[in-house]
Amino acid sequence: MNRREEVLAKLSLVLDPELDQSLTELGFIDDIQLSGNDVTVSFRLPTYWCGVNFSFLMASDIRKRVSELPWVNNVSVRLKDHSFAKEINEAVSNGKSFREAFPDMATEDLDELQRHFRMKAFTVRQEKLLRYLLRSGFSKSSVVHMTVQELRELQEQDKNGRTFIERYLDILQELNFPMEPEGLAFLKPDRDPIMEPEFDRYLLHSRRTRISMEFNANYCRGLFKTRYETG
Repeated sequence: MNRREEVLAKLSLVLDPELDQSLTELGFIDDIQLSGNDVTVSFRLPTYWCGVNFSFLMASDIRKRVSELPWVNNVSVRLKDHSFAKEINEAVSNGKSFREAFPDMATEDLDELQRHFRMKAFTVRQEKLLRYLLRSGFSKSSVVHMTVQELRELQEQDKNGRTFIERYLDILQELNFPMEPEGLAFLKPDRDPIMEPEFDRYLLHSRRTRISMEFNANYCRGLFKTRYETG
């Protein structure tokens, strides 16, 4: 893997907070410039007025992820075609927090906001996996009683469901959910067990969250494609 590929691999870990999809998958990365051990990453968003808080989160996460590469000395992030591009680029380059850079806009804690959207992503990834398991012949009872170990074993055995399982296990780890082998694989966001009598209602609520997120993702893709005439 060459250096550009290493940078792209790190950028694939940077997610749009609202959509739970990587900036590389969404096509938001515009350019990568390498100069010795210095990296400049340029990215674009679907509209000129995309939320300043979300734009800042993505810019700061780009800098953080690429800086993890051992050979990188400096990372410059360039948000393009945005109403607050200059302010965001300067703040991220200088290591400022969102509150320091935008005191008049910082009405909420960005860490809490980001966690809120990661919990939505948890709900969506879980719902997709639960529906896959039901389509594959698992009963509701077997699903709600499935252990982490059983899910990991299924990950090795089921090629078709491997991606669903990997993404779900990744977010369990990211959000510090219990992952003891004999513990339940499927918990609610508040970490209570999913009881069989409430399973259908719980899955319906999760489905609504997924549909909302998928709608937003398709809408953003459409705006981005129209704005930049991509694809």
